[in-house]
Amino acid sequence: MSNLAPLPVAVPLGAAAAVLFVQFIVPRAVVRSIAAAAVLAEVSFSAALVHQAATGTIVYWFGGWAPRAGAALGISFAVDRLGAAGALLAGVITAAALATTRELREASGIVYSLVLVLLAAMAGFCLTGDLFNLFVFFELIAVCGFVLAAYHTESLTALRSALSFAITNSIGAFLVLIAIALLYGRTGTLNLAEIGRKLAAHPGPDRLVTVALALLVVGFLVKAAVVPFHFWLIDTVTGAPVVLVVILGGVLDSLGVYGIVRVYWTVFASASAGQHAVGAVLVALGAASALGAGALSLVFSHPRRRLGFVMVAHTGIVLIGAGCLSATGIAGSALYAAGDGTVKAALFIGLALLGFDEPADALRRIPGQVRRRAGVALLAAGGIATAGLPLFATGLGKAVIEDAASHAGYPWAAVCIVVAAVLTGAAVLEIALAARGSGNGPGDVCDHPWWLGAVGVALLAISAVVATAGRWASRAAAVFVSTAAYQQRVLGGPRVAPAVAPHVGLSAGGAVLDLIAVAGAAVLASGRARAAGPFMPATVSAAVRRAAGRAHDGSIGDSATWAAIGTAAITVVLAVSTR
Repeated sequence: MSNLAPLPVAVPLGAAAAVLFVQFIVPRAVVRSIAAAAVLAEVSFSAALVHQAATGTIVYWFGGWAPRAGAALGISFAVDRLGAAGALLAGVITAAALATTRELREASGIVYSLVLVLLAAMAGFCLTGDLFNLFVFFELIAVCGFVLAAYHTESLTALRSALSFAITNSIGAFLVLIAIALLYGRTGTLNLAEIGRKLAAHPGPDRLVTVALALLVVGFLVKAAVVPFHFWLIDTVTGAPVVLVVILGGVLDSLGVYGIVRVYWTVFASASAGQHAVGAVLVALGAASALGAGALSLVFSHPRRRLGFVMVAHTGIVLIGAGCLSATGIAGSALYAAGDGTVKAALFIGLALLGFDEPADALRRIPGQVRRRAGVALLAAGGIATAGLPLFATGLGKAVIEDAASHAGYPWAAVCIVVAAVLTGAAVLEIALAARGSGNGPGDVCDHPWWLGAVGVALLAISAVVATAGRWASRAAAVFVSTAAYQQRVLGGPRVAPAVAPHVGLSAGGAVLDLIAVAGAAVLASGRARAAGPFMPATVSAAVRRAAGRAHDGSIGDSATWAAIGTAAITVVLAVSTR
C-alpha cells in the first residue's frame, strides 16, 4: 500500500477548488502558478507511482476498508505500472496544453479549474480498481470536455461540436452504466477484482455477462472515437480551443482503449468463452479505423480536420494491439499510445504556431517567419514520427503490434497498420509542405510565446525516449494481463506469480516496415504536392470529397445513428459467440 496513490487525483482537485476560491482576489499570474504547480505535482506523484509499482500492483483502500474473507466492501485504487504511466502521460500532456495555449493566458480561473478537474479525472480513470468509480471518472472527463469544447461561446462551430461531443458521449455513458447494473446484479459487487473472481467461479456461456461486456466495450469505444463512433471527435477537433484539442490528441482518445483492456483483463479474461470473438471485433474495428480514417486524412483540406482523422486512424492501431489479447499486444499498444500521444500534441502545437489555433476555416493571425519555420519544422518532424520512424516510440510500438497481430492469427493486420502509417504520415507532411510554401513577410506578427516551439520539441523528444522503454513495457504488460495475480493483490489469497514477460523489441523486419512506411509517406506527400491534388480524375475527386463531407457534416443524428448501429452489431456478434 502506498499513501501516494490518491495524490495524482486529490492534488489537482484541491488546486481546482483553490483556483475558484482565489481567482477574483489575486492576480491572474498567481492563478496560473497554482494550476502549473498542481500539474507538476501530479506528474511527480505519478512518476513516483510508476517506480513504486515495479514490485507489483499497489492497492490503496480509502478509509482503511480492506477486504474481509475475500469480500471487498470499500473503494480502492489498484495501481500497476501501466495505469500509473497513463496518469503520468495525462499530466505531461496537460502541462503542454497549459504551457502552449493563448486562450488560457486570457481566461478566467474557471478554465484553469476545468483543466485541473479533467486531469484529476484522467488520473483517477487510470488508477481506480472500482467499476463504478471508473464510470464516475469517465463521466467527469466527459463533462469537463463538453464545457471546454464550448469555451468559444461566440462560435457556432464550437457550440455545435460541443453538443455533438456531449450527446454522443452521453450515449456511451448510458451503455456503460447499464453494463455496470447487469454485472452488479450478477455478482453483488463493484470491485473489479471481485467481479472477475466471482465470474471465473462460474465459467461457461452466460448471455447476461456477454451483453454487459458488449455494452462496456461499446461505451469505451465511443470515448476512443474509433469507426463508426468517431464523428464527434472530428467535429470537436475542428471547433474546440487548442487546450482541449492537445489533451484530446495526446491522451483522451487512448483512454477509451485503456478502459476496454482494463475491464477485460480484470473482469472477463477468465470468466467464460468468447475471447476469440472479442479479439476479432477489436482488431476488425481497429483495422477499419486505421484504413478508413487514414484515407480520409488525405481527402479533407483543413489541417485540424485532417489531424482529427489522423487521431482516429492511430487509435485504430492501438486498438489492434489491444485486440490481440496478449501481453505483447498490450506492450505494443502502450508504447504506441505514449509515443503517438506526445507526437500528436506536438503536431497541434505546430498548427498553433502557424495560426491554426482558433476554431475557424482560415488563419486568424499570420505568424512571423521564425515561428512559421518552427511550425513547419514541428509538422515535418511530427509527420515522420507519425509514419513510424524507428527513432520514435511510434515506430517501436507499431512493430510490436504487428508482431503481436501475426502471432494472434491476424497477419493481414500488419498490412493495414503500414498502409495507415503511410496515409497519415503523408497527410501531416502535406500540411507541412503547404505551410512552407505560404510566404509571409518579416513584419508579420504572432502573439504566441517564443518558447512554444520548444515545448513541441520536448514532446517529440519524449516520444524518442519512450522508444527505449521496450523492456519496461514488456514487464508492465505481463503484470497487467495476469488476472489471477491482480485478484490476489487486491483481495488476498495464495500468492500468484505474474505471467512471463514477452520479448519486446524492434526486429529487422519491423525496422524495414517502419522505413518503408516513412519513405512511402514522403513520396505520397511530395507527389500530391507536385500534382496539387489527389491522384484521380477531378470528377472522381470531387465526388469523394462531397461524399466524405456529407458523412462528416456535424450531424448529431448521424452520430447517434451510427452509435446505435455499432452497439447492435457488436452485441450480436459477441452474443452469437457464446452459443
